[in-house]
Amino acid sequence: MRDEVHSTVNEPVSPSIDATSLSADERQLRAQGHTGELPRQFGTLATISLAFTITNSWIGISAVFATPLFAGGGPTVFWGQLVAAVACSFINAGLAELASAYPSSGGQYHFAFMVAPPKYRAVVAFVTGWLSVVSWWMTAASACIYCAQVCVNLGSFFHPDYVWTQWQVYLVYLLLTCLAVAIFVLLPAFMPKTEIVFFFASVLGFLVFFITVLATSDTKQSGRTVFTEWNNQTGWNDGIAFFLGVGSCMYIFLATDSATHIAEEMPNPSRNVPRAIAMTMIIGTVTSVLWTIAFLFSTNDLEAVSESYLPILTVFYQALDNKGGAAFLAVWLMIVYYGASISCFLTAGRLTWAFARDNGLPFSGFFSKVHPTLKVPVNASLLTMVFCAAYGAIYIGSTTAFNSFISLSILGLNITYAIPQGIALYRGRDKILPARQFNLGPILGPFCNAFSVLWTLFYTVLFCFPVFLPATVGNMNYVSVVLVGVAALTLCVWWGGKRKTFTGPSIQIDGLETLDELNKATARAGDEEGVASSKDTEIAH
Repeated sequence: MRDEVHSTVNEPVSPSIDATSLSADERQLRAQGHTGELPRQFGTLATISLAFTITNSWIGISAVFATPLFAGGGPTVFWGQLVAAVACSFINAGLAELASAYPSSGGQYHFAFMVAPPKYRAVVAFVTGWLSVVSWWMTAASACIYCAQVCVNLGSFFHPDYVWTQWQVYLVYLLLTCLAVAIFVLLPAFMPKTEIVFFFASVLGFLVFFITVLATSDTKQSGRTVFTEWNNQTGWNDGIAFFLGVGSCMYIFLATDSATHIAEEMPNPSRNVPRAIAMTMIIGTVTSVLWTIAFLFSTNDLEAVSESYLPILTVFYQALDNKGGAAFLAVWLMIVYYGASISCFLTAGRLTWAFARDNGLPFSGFFSKVHPTLKVPVNASLLTMVFCAAYGAIYIGSTTAFNSFISLSILGLNITYAIPQGIALYRGRDKILPARQFNLGPILGPFCNAFSVLWTLFYTVLFCFPVFLPATVGNMNYVSVVLVGVAALTLCVWWGGKRKTFTGPSIQIDGLETLDELNKATARAGDEEGVASSKDTEIAH
């Protein structure tokens, strides 16, 4: 069975994986069919910073809490995100284990390829790859459109006579999209440090916001209003309404796979990618829960908050009772959120490049190129920018349709997290997973894998429900339509020729034994590096 899983499928694309001149990380990568083309410039802190900056859970809940507020009031906002945190922790634990076993910038589609039966691995990886790429493009768009909304709402906040239009939001969005891509394409060497700066800006912002809104708000909501007083305005029964709210709360833990897509740009990714995913969930849960408590208690009119175009700005104004102070916090929030936008575009570009490298996209030869001077996948990054620019135009016609696409980013990414976990569970984890530095073990591992599949199946159905009843043209949920559209596009590309040319990574190993040894060698190299760093620190002191 172990030999069957990883038999050679293509001609080798690089020198022997036993070359003594190669690092353990490079040999590990080449064993999975790729050669390193990007500099390994993301250290542990930079990787965690990138992952947390994208997810930014306390900022995320600031953007989406209006939906759970409608779906049950304060209790759904607070308890809903706790349920989302627990669920996403199990899902991401399974994802982190796969990232430790098969570190690659391809992420989920690469994991799916590695664990799927040889007969089906190409089509499974192709479908997972397309869904992952499209979901990441939509995730980048969702972060950028929120920044544009903050900009125009600040204008109407100070000038009530100004009524912004959707095309104005789009123009701001277009400017921010182009600027974000230009930053990481033209200044690649600065990105690790930039991610660290945005990380600390977010953590410092959390502390400032938390203290400020609690200290300055004159009127505090009761604990009953925040934790137990149910106010369901959706038209659904309370159970469905609550889980619809939980689904929106899952947005605050969206894109935790970002660290997997820079696995080829960091040392010892088998250890550092799972570490980044875990730290993102821990920091994100703590900051989002505490911040939610702070802003819910500091409002004096939750109904006015829910009806606002930019609910978090109304929260700031109710807490501070000062337009200047509220605007200052909103601008800070927007800057941190824009940092997340830049990181989203960077990650989406890397994933697009990785998928093109394996011939998953039309014109893959063009989009798989790395700029010889900048050492950045410029073409793939520009493709991401063009898609998001075109996709954002939907906002001009219908914000509801645009938001449905955003819901697909939540659902789509979680589906890609679940696919390789479900395959690994079905085929037998001990038969297809090699030695890995992050191992969930024989009990927690199968539980996380099974939970990921069942939870995702549940929300595949639930995300197709409209948030409000009765359903009208204005509040229709387009997720099912979009999901079918993405599936149809993927099938058209597959049957249009990719089924004959897409084979996935050029695996160069027979069985898991070789990858077992390489993963162990990478772990030993990482341990030796850690010991050396400790000795250097002691000498310095």
